[in-house]
Amino acid sequence: MNDRLLTVYAPPVEEPIEAGSDLAAILVNALRRNRIDLKDGDILVIASKVVSKADGRMRSVKDRAEFEDLVKDSSNHLVAERTYASGSTVQVVRTKSGTVQAAAGLDQSNSSGAVVLHPHDSDASAQKLRLRVEESFSVRIGVVISDTISRPWRIGVGDFALGLSGFSGLDDQRGRPDDDGRVQSVTVRAVADEIAAAADLVKGSSRGLPMALVRGAGGYLDNGRAGAKALSRDLGEDWFRYGHVEAIHRGLGVTELPGRAAAGDNSDDILERVSRAIRVVRAGASRTPGQAAWRMRIEGSGSRITMAPSDSPATPQAGGPPLLEAMVGLGSLVERMHTALFAEDLSATTQWEWADGELGAFPRGVRINIGLLTP
Repeated sequence: MNDRLLTVYAPPVEEPIEAGSDLAAILVNALRRNRIDLKDGDILVIASKVVSKADGRMRSVKDRAEFEDLVKDSSNHLVAERTYASGSTVQVVRTKSGTVQAAAGLDQSNSSGAVVLHPHDSDASAQKLRLRVEESFSVRIGVVISDTISRPWRIGVGDFALGLSGFSGLDDQRGRPDDDGRVQSVTVRAVADEIAAAADLVKGSSRGLPMALVRGAGGYLDNGRAGAKALSRDLGEDWFRYGHVEAIHRGLGVTELPGRAAAGDNSDDILERVSRAIRVVRAGASRTPGQAAWRMRIEGSGSRITMAPSDSPATPQAGGPPLLEAMVGLGSLVERMHTALFAEDLSATTQWEWADGELGAFPRGVRINIGLLTP
């Protein structure tokens, strides 16, 4: 059982922490220097940055471009990408640790300009630290290695469990009755993240407080061995594995966006948005023939797109008559353009232009009029 009173205290850590430091010894000394006698059931929350520093997980970068390359090297999956007026690009990615974080969780604060990477294996690091501290105090405790993360739909950041040892980190209440006696079927509480967030209120590596002691949550300690990795949802179960813009681009067959990504502060003008939509439509894998028979031109500073026959003669791509393939391609091109414009928060209406031929009327071109959508 847990206490009804939770206390959180961050003892000062005076020793500098750098590559090769014995982090466990430093933390034990800080606890003893502050006359803290650990008890069974205590939980230590330790900032991932100091774990990485002690393990030498630091890299030097010359500029923002090298930093962004390091983000790509530290990730397995791009979720969303945006640009800012400063010229920097921010990526939200699924890290190799399984978490979803901006800039892959890389940090340049309080590191003399170097980039602090995630620990190589945060769960293993938590396990080593826990065993050393338990041996020093002859107690049974839990250890959380915490990191900072932003949250979908909410402003601001908070701490979460990047590494974990001594307890499972999840409180599965499925199958238990609620206060009304109804059996719960959904609720699984992420107690490790909640403990990390509570500790963040008092600790801070920039203030010489990279560790916090949480007392009163000992009821969660068990023999859980899954670590913090169990708190990361599998990619196949992630309903939000892409940002909404990236999901549309993937649907249009674009795996790598040509040119500049959308502005993170929504400051792109209509011309920039329309230009990007055209790049996406042209870069995506074409599923129907005949699209190359048409050229697209932006008019009115982005208020209109015209589609007209290309200067080069139409050639068959799927073994059909070139004119019929071109008509099929134009219809597909218009629908792809509407979809790409929607990703840019732009509305579109289509005006068709017709010409008469031997087989009757056929499309001579298209005019797409563009307006703003309100997200």
